Amino acid sequence: MSDVTVTVVENNPVITVSGSNVDVSVTESVVEISTSTTGPQGYSIISNTTSFDVVGGTTGSQPTFTGDPLFTGYYVKVGPQVHFTIDVDMDNITNFGTGQYYMELPFTSQHNYQFAAGCLHDISASRDYPIFGHVTAGSKQMLLKSIDSQGNSAFNVNFTHNSPVTLSTADNFHISGVYITEDD
Repeated sequence: MSDVTVTVVENNPVITVSGSNVDVSVTESVVEISTSTTGPQGYSIISNTTSFDVVGGTTGSQPTFTGDPLFTGYYVKVGPQVHFTIDVDMDNITNFGTGQYYMELPFTSQHNYQFAAGCLHDISASRDYPIFGHVTAGSKQMLLKSIDSQGNSAFNVNFTHNSPVTLSTADNFHISGVYITEDD
């Protein structure tokens, strides 16, 4: 069993590794952590976690920030299958923009997908809201949605600066999913 800890001290990553079969490489802004274990019947199981530069915005006027947006993204790619996770911290947003929010996936999607593993944390109200992502085949752009209800029906609504809740700089969200890429 291996333990890997990544911390940031004064904008410099510090990587601590304990255990065996762990390789760590840092190239510019990309951190790759590889672990290798032996699975059933002696097969080698390898997992690589790679960071990527997250691009996001809105379908209307774009949000503005003090400094760079506080977006982080990681993925694991095994053949054409990609597992991604994106975290968005709103601490340095000065204007939330208008329109539906979107994030770009690390690779182009081969199929249409809806990802349901997302959560908006409304810190001031101590509430969490589900966040969904939808990508169409041949695209990297994942449009973000939330959920609303009317009577006994629930339905997706666009995730905007005021839906499902009026956003504040204390809020944050994350979303993750698995998809098949058309990229090699």
